Amino acid sequence: MDTLVFLLSLFLAVVGPIIAITYMRPILLKVLRGLCPADCGAEFWVRSAYLLAVSGTLLLLLSFGLFEPGTAWVESLRRTLWLILTGVFLTIAFIAQKVWSQVQVQAPNVDQAAGQGPAGNEA
Repeated sequence: MDTLVFLLSLFLAVVGPIIAITYMRPILLKVLRGLCPADCGAEFWVRSAYLLAVSGTLLLLLSFGLFEPGTAWVESLRRTLWLILTGVFLTIAFIAQKVWSQVQVQAPNVDQAAGQGPAGNEA
């Protein structure tokens, strides 16, 4: 195992998701505060997102990373970046799906408020 490539990969696997969730944090807090009346609820879910993103990405990297001796640095880093982006993508997709499902549950039905039936036809 190439120790330097391994340590660099671990560093990237921690920093990449932190950057992604930090980018999402302001808007995620606004949305979550709208869904969670208690302010600490939104902060809890954002911190959970950080842990989910970092731990998921590290799990992917440790499971499927390429660190065998003789492997080219470029190939190891390409695999590392691919796994990091996969972890971040899956985390953001999971968060977005969960938030969206709550928005749909809590939002009033616009079609019914406009006098239309559930299928978009006039009632």
